[in-house]
This record gives sequence, structure tokens and C-alpha cells, in this order.
Amino acid sequence: MKTALYGILILVFSILCLEPAWAEMVPVSPEKPLGAMTFLPNDDEISGWKRSERVLRASNEEELYRVFNGGASLYIRHGFRSFVGQTYEGPKGTELEVYIFDQGTSQNAEDLFENPYAKPSRKKDLANLGEKARIDMTPLFCYGVDFIQKGFYVRVIIQDKTEEGLNVAISFARFISNRIK
Repeated sequence: MKTALYGILILVFSILCLEPAWAEMVPVSPEKPLGAMTFLPNDDEISGWKRSERVLRASNEEELYRVFNGGASLYIRHGFRSFVGQTYEGPKGTELEVYIFDQGTSQNAEDLFENPYAKPSRKKDLANLGEKARIDMTPLFCYGVDFIQKGFYVRVIIQDKTEEGLNVAISFARFISNRIK
């Protein structure tokens, strides 16, 4: 009788100890932001670039407003479903930001891409990237690379307005585009 009782106690104790580890391994729910996170490069998948610890996420309008304040309405008007954002630091301390918006449909993503508020005043079209892509040349100290693919609107911003910086931003965009496929 004592061995059966000890066996049950060991089983209960094991379950209590292992439960937190199991909770981390099992996804709570298959949310879109978690799905879009799989498009983000991991550390050194683009040589020398490491992720910051903080990931921005929004799976509803209220959360998107917390991230972007008034800017959220532009994405919401075009069918927003979810968002993930990640900052990276490069070998020279340069920062790069990735924003991925799930707009639900290709038409919603294209409408957002073509919206006058999202369209840069100085841009250059970029071939062989997603369904449509462009380089935002408007800011003084950074480059932006925007593209749409399968209902996603993706924006990569690098705080380095050199040819090397632009090439890194394009590398990130191509990496993400290949993951979206």
C-alpha cells in the first residue's frame, strides 16, 4: 500500500514540476501573429544580424492602436488581421526594423500599398520581390523597402542610408518573401 501511495505522489509531483515546461512547448492558440513570426529571420540567418528581445504583436485593432497610435487606422481600413514587428542590430550597431501586417487578402494588401498615405513621395520600384515592391527613398537617414505578397504588407527599415544599408534591407525583404511563399 505504501509503495502505491509513493508512486501516486511521485506521479503527481512530476506532473506539477513538468507542467510549466509543457505549457511553454504547446502553443496556446494558433494566432496569426505567431504564424507571421515564422517569417522573421532568426539570429544570424542574415549574417551578423541579431534580434532584439522585444517583439511587437497585435492580433486585434485595440492592440494595433497601442503599437501605432493614430497610424493604426490606415491598416485597419485595409482589412488588418494581425501584425508582428522585430528590431535587429547589425555588426556595426546599425538598427533595422521589420514590420509584417497580415491584411487578409491580396487585394487589401495592394490597396494599402497603393494608398497615398502609405506611398512614399520618392520611391523606386523593385523587381523580383513579392507581388509589388519599392524602395522608399524619402527619409534623410534611412531606407525603407516595402512589398506585398499573399495578403501581407511588409516594411523593412534600415537606419543606414548607404548602398550597403540598402542591400541589407533588400536581403531581409527577400528572406521574408521566400518564407511567405
